[in-house]
Amino acid sequence: MSGLDLAKKIGLKLCEGKSIFEPVECSLSGVKDLTREKFQDSRAVLIAWQIAGITWGEYDGEKILTRAEMTPEQLFELRIFNETAEIHMKRRADKLIGRYVQDLEGKGNFYVDSFSRFWGEKDAAADGYVNLRDKQRKLQMEIPCAENKFKWYGLLTRNYIDSDAETGLSGYVDYRFVAIEPAGGVKIG
Repeated sequence: MSGLDLAKKIGLKLCEGKSIFEPVECSLSGVKDLTREKFQDSRAVLIAWQIAGITWGEYDGEKILTRAEMTPEQLFELRIFNETAEIHMKRRADKLIGRYVQDLEGKGNFYVDSFSRFWGEKDAAADGYVNLRDKQRKLQMEIPCAENKFKWYGLLTRNYIDSDAETGLSGYVDYRFVAIEPAGGVKIG
């Protein structure tokens, strides 16, 4: 099933919810402490954009675990997310600055959830990770995902909507990663 077919099947639906948005900031070495503060004992997925590539990992309720090395000196963007919250920060000099959003509490809002399939197909799976490989482009990436019986995977994203007080026009004002999920329902194995 193509991405377009999947979008037509699922459709985009305007939803109503509640969310808290707050600014966050920490030192390059303070990511673990901030994660522990905001997610406490909840599990979350991590994606770190570094100079040498993208690193996926997990927060297990106590510590951050990655399969590849994540060094603060090479970090320039970071997202830590689960179904109800996300920390998103970018590097500014020797600090990480961004925002924290938590759903289910706070001010009323509207949002649209969308799904984007990752490139590549499942090549292997072990220890809660799925290896995706695009043989034609010679690319691969290892993503944390407990469900490993599918051929394709993707990212569920929540897109927040607000309106401009002066013009009355509405549009997307922020978005966050929600979950990694199987794409298209094609089960293998």
